[in-house]
Amino acid sequence: MPAFRFPPPIPRREWLPLALLLLALASVFAFGNDRSQFYRPTHHDYVSAQTMAISANLSAEHGFTGFFRRKLSPEGEPQIFAYNRFPIGTYALVRLAILPFGDDFPMAVHAARLLMLAFFAAAAVLAYLSLVRLIGDRRIALAATLFACSPYYVLYYNDMITAEGSTNLFGVMLVFHGMVLFAQEGRFRQLPVRTAIALLLGWHVVGLIAPFVLLALGRELVSPRADGSGARPSRVERRFRPRAILLYGAFSALCCALLLAWNFGSEYRALGGEVPLLDLPSLGSALARIGATPSGASDIGWPIFLRGQLGGIGGMAIPFAAVDRLGLDLALTHGGPWPPDPRFAVWGAAVCAVCAAGLRFLPHRMLFATLLLAGWGWAIPVRRSVAFHEFEALFHAGVPLVFCAIVLLGLRRLAGQRRAARALPAIALAALAVFVLSARDMGRIGHGAEAAAIQRLAASDARAVRAAADGGSILAQLDGLAFGQKMARNYYLAGAFLQLDPIGSEEALRAAAAAYDFALLPADFGGSLTPRNRRIHLYPAAALPGVYASATADGPALRARFDLRLDGRTLTYARAPCASGDAASRFFLHVFPAAAGARPGRAAHELAFAFAEHGGRFGGRCLA
Repeated sequence: MPAFRFPPPIPRREWLPLALLLLALASVFAFGNDRSQFYRPTHHDYVSAQTMAISANLSAEHGFTGFFRRKLSPEGEPQIFAYNRFPIGTYALVRLAILPFGDDFPMAVHAARLLMLAFFAAAAVLAYLSLVRLIGDRRIALAATLFACSPYYVLYYNDMITAEGSTNLFGVMLVFHGMVLFAQEGRFRQLPVRTAIALLLGWHVVGLIAPFVLLALGRELVSPRADGSGARPSRVERRFRPRAILLYGAFSALCCALLLAWNFGSEYRALGGEVPLLDLPSLGSALARIGATPSGASDIGWPIFLRGQLGGIGGMAIPFAAVDRLGLDLALTHGGPWPPDPRFAVWGAAVCAVCAAGLRFLPHRMLFATLLLAGWGWAIPVRRSVAFHEFEALFHAGVPLVFCAIVLLGLRRLAGQRRAARALPAIALAALAVFVLSARDMGRIGHGAEAAAIQRLAASDARAVRAAADGGSILAQLDGLAFGQKMARNYYLAGAFLQLDPIGSEEALRAAAAAYDFALLPADFGGSLTPRNRRIHLYPAAALPGVYASATADGPALRARFDLRLDGRTLTYARAPCASGDAASRFFLHVFPAAAGARPGRAAHELAFAFAEHGGRFGGRCLA
């Protein structure tokens, strides 16, 4: 094994490109919409809220199993809704980031987003350091890194709180940098350590490891020198390197197996040991992703899949500032295979062709080829999942890195050393300007000020609900909310409530509600969770005979065209469905004394109300 060698010291003037890179990366922290909310459409919102809920629910009580909500079974038993598909590392880090903020939800979300951005910046620095070692030109490495970090998919999803985003990209670049050190200096011991860290953060690094092991082993067996120098390796290298690569592949497979065993085992225990192993939700999800079991996405054909991947690569090879100004349509969709504008697929195919043809002119061709194949190494085995998630284009980040390196190295060769010495600094500065401009443009994308205000109201109401519950349990029904809103409530009320799914009989609801301190009903009017906007109310569960109760526990029945609920001094009228005529006239409240023998015909007070002043009609339902 080659002896350990410190890298040569870097002259001070060579730190300037790294300083410029860090300066550019600082812009993603400065620009952006309200990062304290779930503020962007498509996967960005609900995946972030889901990850926050999983992280908030992470605890030893449930064996550190990932789940974003608990629900009530038809038998009235609480169950966790397991979502234990990814390694625990990202969730644990998010949990640590949000822990100091308690119920200050905006600050917690902001801290988690900053964590994701820190991993994104670290991934960019590792990509730059890897390119410096591979091509030896810091100006080209800087330009290529900024170019690869400027596209839509990178900037849009770099702060998405998820185990499939920036933490995973950091893991990929961390391991790739280790591969560079191994190939150049034979430093093997750091490689398994980096791989273990990357696998704890997510699975996508497997797409880098598999082509590296196959290409490196094949190159070692058929070529005298894997680094392309042509020099004959020593006897130690001939014996060590193939065995080291095989050992590394076996170690990576063992790490994956252990992490999967931990996930499946903890999920099995958290579900009470009553679910057969083959029926575990996470195992079923994994089998569906690789096509081992039928799923809704199992009929994705190769032409559609390849067109989507090439479109993603095309989008990854154009800075967002150019996409925005040219009016190109990325055509992001939710729920479908996501082929963007056909022009992106054509451009993606051209970029792949340039990279394939230019590999022969690059040093360390095997490492560049590994970087090109990393996205495909992940996408092809799980294409039934990747085809429906446009953010997976993020893991083709190696393609623009290689593409830009090829183009700039070609220009340097054509222009000659003298002209290149003048042109490359200007190109690097232009790449910096494009990156900052793209980050600024991306910062304007979001749901808008009105949606952000609704998010802030929801977070404020959730704090009020938790304060009113004072540590008690809450039974909630959120069926009327949009999917992203449900996920946000899952986070805001994490650990404090159970999701109430439709469970059939009123008797079952009564029995279930009796075990909990508070209930949130009805949630299908949308809006906030407290009586402040008269839409969703917090009720003591003991006073909850059923959804839309129509009778009191004591005294005569209350008769009305509306269902009634009494909560202390507050009486709520609700009707569903509700026609416009139901809310057109006045309604009357007859208040009876508690004395025995009181009759409805002899009211102590009769109060008249105009519905338009005290209530409202929302989507076919009325509430006053």
